Amino acid sequence: MTNKIDFDCEVEIQTTCLHKEYIGDKGIVVGISEEDGITYGYGIVLKGKDIVTYFDKQDVKPTGRKFNRDDYY
Repeated sequence: MTNKIDFDCEVEIQTTCLHKEYIGDKGIVVGISEEDGITYGYGIVLKGKDIVTYFDKQDVKPTGRKFNRDDYY
């Protein structure tokens, strides 16, 4: 079982991602897709991009860094 990643945490896109162009990219969690206590995925602002991209939960791994919203908004 994977623990839920908190808002504002940095993640790295993993090799399981179907969109291969994102593998290895890093970004910040700004949204969490969750229902009835089950986490399905995350909305991520990738570094250098101005949009939120959705990734399934198995496609992201936390780096251990946490940011303030002022750092990226």
